[in-house]
Amino acid sequence: MRPVGMAARDNTVSTLPLPLALPPLSPPGQQHSVLAGMSVSACLVPLLTKEEHMLWAERVKPHLPHSVTIHNNLVQHGLGLVCHDTFYVLRDRPHSVTVLCRKEISPHTQHVGIFCLKEEVDTLVEVLRSSPVIDWECTKRNHLVIHHIPPYAAEPLVRLLQERGLKVWLLTCFTFTYDAHLDHRTLRVAAGFRVCRLGRAGVRHLQKNAKSDRIPIMERMAEGVPYIGVYQDPTSTQEATVDPENLPVAGDEEIPVAWCCSKPSGDMGKLMTDERFRRRGFGKLLTATLARRQAALGFIPHAFVEEDTSASKVMFDNSPDWSVTHENIWIIECQEPL
Repeated sequence: MRPVGMAARDNTVSTLPLPLALPPLSPPGQQHSVLAGMSVSACLVPLLTKEEHMLWAERVKPHLPHSVTIHNNLVQHGLGLVCHDTFYVLRDRPHSVTVLCRKEISPHTQHVGIFCLKEEVDTLVEVLRSSPVIDWECTKRNHLVIHHIPPYAAEPLVRLLQERGLKVWLLTCFTFTYDAHLDHRTLRVAAGFRVCRLGRAGVRHLQKNAKSDRIPIMERMAEGVPYIGVYQDPTSTQEATVDPENLPVAGDEEIPVAWCCSKPSGDMGKLMTDERFRRRGFGKLLTATLARRQAALGFIPHAFVEEDTSASKVMFDNSPDWSVTHENIWIIECQEPL
């Protein structure tokens, strides 16, 4: 088991917007009846429209840094870029900012993302104990992962899962967050290369070489939230400027030499460079390009770095526009029985 309390530097996101005066969600209709059997004090309803997703993105945004991943995921659903998650909120707690997110794209694993304030942890545990968001019977057959957990919610959630007879381990990650106000560089790619959005072969190549495949990569996501790469280009005879908001699309048969993508939860990841082309700054170039593109779409660019991923940590540590803002914890069910 990995320790929960890795020390992070005392950095914060630069400017937090003031909370919006959002109205409570509309009363649930018949489509909410499946969830209505819970106690009135913790009744969940799903978000149904793009407008609701965007409203809740603004509702959780003032509670950065721990709300950053849920915020981004709500934004990409609100913009219609993806539709692979179902989000649940507490109907009868109009001041609550608790959000549960269930992924619908991994048939053999239950993925549940959460965000809540420290004072809402007890309610969150109550919700998960009695809610159909987690199919507790299914955990006997399929894997369960609860992710993007604020450290203050980890211990109560571990106790809940142990209460349900599950054996779990914890994964703690540094969260690096991008601050556009500190990024004044002109992005350039060396002669002989170009930066493009991935074509079909590029997306397949990224999927094949990804080190972690807990959540699948989808070609449809690449159409809305760019997957980008560095490609060899013999026609490029001099250094060229990279425009993150107007990237060309690579040919469907072209294979990149370095690549990076927006992940289904809204964070950045899958950054890799072919070993033949390392030490040329392609990792920094791609993360900066993707961060600017995400920011233009209303995302808060951020990336998770595991404790033992030293190369990625060094890269972000050496980028002045990125800093550690907080830790995130994953609770992962062990497959062997207790």
